[in-house]
Amino acid sequence: MTHWDEHAVRALEALAATGRDLTGDVRVVVLELDGSLTPSGRSTTESFRARLAALSEAECDAVLAGYQDAVAWLRRADTVAVAAARGPLAGPAAELALSCDLRVFAHDVSVTFGGPPLLGVAGRLVASVGAGRAADLALTGRPVAAAEAERLGLATRVVPGSDLAAATDDLVAGLLAADRAVLAETKALFAAPTPAAERGAFARLAREP
Repeated sequence: MTHWDEHAVRALEALAATGRDLTGDVRVVVLELDGSLTPSGRSTTESFRARLAALSEAECDAVLAGYQDAVAWLRRADTVAVAAARGPLAGPAAELALSCDLRVFAHDVSVTFGGPPLLGVAGRLVASVGAGRAADLALTGRPVAAAEAERLGLATRVVPGSDLAAATDDLVAGLLAADRAVLAETKALFAAPTPAAERGAFARLAREP
């Protein structure tokens, strides 16, 4: 919780609105992330904590569930989410990056998880780096530089900062060039990979006109 404040909440509210307004013809979304979601000081984080502490247990659970719902649409099978990130990603910014299917990091990125994640990414973090490393990152809050993030699987591509926009554009172009049904089936499969799911995806694509 050390990296959460009202600014992060407003960013989630904006994301929720984007998800509600998303039309079915959108195939790829890009989240541009940087250090702007990192709280500017301890007082902003403490204010956020105090607001949650004043709520009843049920009210607090409803508020936190709303934060999770704000980013749930990023997991839609028919839309590929790409994070394009530069600078320090701490707390909610790191979790938003991990919520995306693909993550392009500039060389100056550092990723910090402080304590348990909130936005439904604990499973993805464990799947990416393993349970032991996930616990290490969450318990120690140590920053992970871009090169290590790529090695661990937190980043899918790392590029010089000056090339971030071009690399992201190239990635998006490649995704848009692919068949939409193939993208949707592939994303859904890797969200819950089983032999039966593989057979189902392959069979559905085979029946595509």
